[in-house]
Amino acid sequence: MSESFLNYKGPSKLLMTDMDGTMTTENVLLPETFERFCKLKEHGLKVVVVTGRPAGWGHAIASLWPVDAVVTENGGVTFTKKDGLLKKRFAVADKELPAWRDKMFEAVAKLQHDIPQMRLSTDSAYREVDLAIDWNEDFKLPLEVADEIVDTLLSQDFVASRSSVHVNFSPPGFDKYIASMNLIDELFPEFKTDKEAVLYVGDSLNDAPMFKGFPNTVGVANVKQWWDKLPSKPRYLTTKEEGLGFVEMVDHVLGLLS
Repeated sequence: MSESFLNYKGPSKLLMTDMDGTMTTENVLLPETFERFCKLKEHGLKVVVVTGRPAGWGHAIASLWPVDAVVTENGGVTFTKKDGLLKKRFAVADKELPAWRDKMFEAVAKLQHDIPQMRLSTDSAYREVDLAIDWNEDFKLPLEVADEIVDTLLSQDFVASRSSVHVNFSPPGFDKYIASMNLIDELFPEFKTDKEAVLYVGDSLNDAPMFKGFPNTVGVANVKQWWDKLPSKPRYLTTKEEGLGFVEMVDHVLGLLS
């Protein structure tokens, strides 16, 4: 069973965080949440956003936010920032990606034939590797239908997972954890053998690879709605949900540094 994050004693040197439902509150990034996010950098922590959101969002976040890197599309596209320059890396080989994308759009067309009310997410226009089906953002689908879509896509050799807003699916071979370890290997090799110094916070099923891969992981309180479906669970829980849980987590981490 997970324990209260107040029991966490550190050390934190690299903070990796999901965005939707973890930093956002009812789909809005609250001022106090973003303020705490900025304070992490002010106190010398490395900060990486690890999200299911598209590459287009990741480019903007990496350019404008105080971050060291952004992992997008559940590991499909990673942006690193060094000396003011952005570098983009794909998790799928360039020569293989077009065929996979064709196959993915064919899968969407078949799903829409079977489920006429299904829609791609509005941010799919900005995706370069994965696609997202909206089940809980601008369009609403019953939870059981979203889970059926995940099962259907898995049966077609895609990787598929459900976040708090989307069903994301992609070619196989990567996830949030795999991309994060590749990122650590490139930017922060000191953490390859010091995973205890890495802290990850998330809220949903697509965070399970991170909950499994890192020893110190946090679920904001709303993760409990998916508890029975999570194959790997966070070590710690906040008492508050969504962005306010993120605030609670950051305040505790910064208190340990003072």
